[in-house]
Amino acid sequence: MYSTRKNLKSILLIIIGSGILGFGSYNFNYQNGVTEGGVLGLLLLIKNVFDISPSITNLIIDLSLFAIGAKFFGKRFLLYSIFASMCFSVSYRIFENIGFVVPNLSNHMLIASIFAGIFVGIGVGLVLRGGGAAGGDDVIALLGDKFTPLKINQVYLLSDAVILIASLVYLDLVQVIFSIIAVVISGTLIGVIYNNKNDEENDKIDDDYNNESITI
Repeated sequence: MYSTRKNLKSILLIIIGSGILGFGSYNFNYQNGVTEGGVLGLLLLIKNVFDISPSITNLIIDLSLFAIGAKFFGKRFLLYSIFASMCFSVSYRIFENIGFVVPNLSNHMLIASIFAGIFVGIGVGLVLRGGGAAGGDDVIALLGDKFTPLKINQVYLLSDAVILIASLVYLDLVQVIFSIIAVVISGTLIGVIYNNKNDEENDKIDDDYNNESITI
């Protein structure tokens, strides 16, 4: 049975991860024109083309995909994912109201891309580690990891490529190239953090099995 301690740990990871994601998305991605792939990249695409805040579109798109994810990962995953989506929307809105708190790095796009990838990767990775999904593309990646031979970071890269190509509507080719750098970094970090969680769970299962064997 899921303990209160595990629930609190999951909630804390989701809050921290969503906050990091909101901070990085606004201060590095949006400010410098560094897009992401998947749903986050779609949110930035809509923001730049239609000027609709991700705090609104995030909820609409994500809830639809979370409903699909719930069929495969359970109600707790759905609740955690909805919570993560709300946390991201709130944190992004807060940073919008505060304004940019880091210097504009549009003249140093490589640095901007690296930081964008780091913040998105850590933020999404922590949410996944907490048992939820930071966005609808995380559901797609988790399903791909579960039902195909592809690893989670490979699924991210494939879905990201579609959005990056579409982002040529408001970004030039050079910006898309820098966005690819951010995507590779974020996808790698997400894979490391997520796979580390799985390794810990497998180690715990092995320990429990060994303890039961000794008892028998």
